[in-house]
Amino acid sequence: MRILMLAGAVILLNGCNKGPILAGGKPVAHWVQALNDPDAKVRKAAAIKLGNVGPADATAFPALHNALHDGDADVRCEMILALVKFGRKAKEASASLDELRLHDPDAKVRDYAAKALAKFDQFP
Repeated sequence: MRILMLAGAVILLNGCNKGPILAGGKPVAHWVQALNDPDAKVRKAAAIKLGNVGPADATAFPALHNALHDGDADVRCEMILALVKFGRKAKEASASLDELRLHDPDAKVRDYAAKALAKFDQFP
């Protein structure tokens, strides 16, 4: 009986603690802001964290989509990888990715964009 009461209390307390979604121990808003950091390593880490959050937070996708034209090619590649993790929602970025596929000065970014667009065909 005591164990059941304890289990019920744990379930109740966990259900009441609906804080912000965390990625890497920090709220999603932190990572959205980090997409504007002057350090490319920070922006790349932010893209990874936001991709891992995926559609669980409504602010992650538009932030990544808006940041697709980052000045660093490695960061742009990470943004593309992160967007693909959003599944069908990622199709909303098709026009931007097609622009990168056709016009990005970096061959790796063009390749990532082409592969992402091909992946979209697999989504229902």
